[in-house]
Amino acid sequence: MAIPKAPVKRIIQEEGAERVSADAVDALVAYLEADADAVAKKAIEYAKIAKRQTVKAEDIALATGVTTTSETPAENEHNLFDVVKKVIESAEEGKGFEEIIKSFIKFDKK
Repeated sequence: MAIPKAPVKRIIQEEGAERVSADAVDALVAYLEADADAVAKKAIEYAKIAKRQTVKAEDIALATGVTTTSETPAENEHNLFDVVKKVIESAEEGKGFEEIIKSFIKFDKK
C-alpha cells in the first residue's frame, strides 16, 4: 500500500507546522501504513466472523475500537459493536460461555 506523501505533509502543516522535513513525512507515512495494515487485517477477521466477504465500516470500527460509525445510532447505549467486541475479547482471554454471560450482566449495568 502506498499512502501519498503530499496529503500527509498537508495534514502536518494544517496542524501548525511551518516547515516539514521529507524524513518527517516518510516517518508518518510508514506509521500510517503499518497501522492501516493492522486495522485492515483485524477488520477482515471481523467480517469473516460475521460470515461476510465484504468489510464494512462496522468492522473497521471494531478493529480500531471506535464503536460509532455513520451507521451507528448515537442514542444506542449498548450497540452491537460493543457486544461483539466484548464477546471476542472474553473468548480470547480464555473465558468460558458462563463467564461471558455473567460479564454481560455487569456490562448491562454500566
